[in-house]
Amino acid sequence: MSTTPNPPSPNPRQAKGFLVTVALPSTLPASRLRRHDVFALPENSGERLRIESLAPHPQLPTRLVITPVDAPMPITLHVDEPVQPISMHRSVEVTCQLCGASTTTEIDLVAHGEPKTWVCNRH
Repeated sequence: MSTTPNPPSPNPRQAKGFLVTVALPSTLPASRLRRHDVFALPENSGERLRIESLAPHPQLPTRLVITPVDAPMPITLHVDEPVQPISMHRSVEVTCQLCGASTTTEIDLVAHGEPKTWVCNRH
């Protein structure tokens, strides 16, 4: 029986290099939301809304029509109205600051922050 310990596995986020992120603020303008995001309105932060569809209002260009999953009807928000982000999964392309290599990575902006800079694992 071998007593040699197994080497630690790399963290999946570190396998592609070193990503520097900046935390999101506690509220964002509604214009930052996308389909499948989860958010809450500040006045009702206990109710989570997952976006099924999102589109500009047909007559009011500064408004968004948001249809939450399992909601009886859509809601309309001003593009600058603050919302509390809960989950905002994005696929982002990052470029290595040292060699120019690029990759696409999946990240939840709420949990991990917005990507600002990246260095690939070759450095």
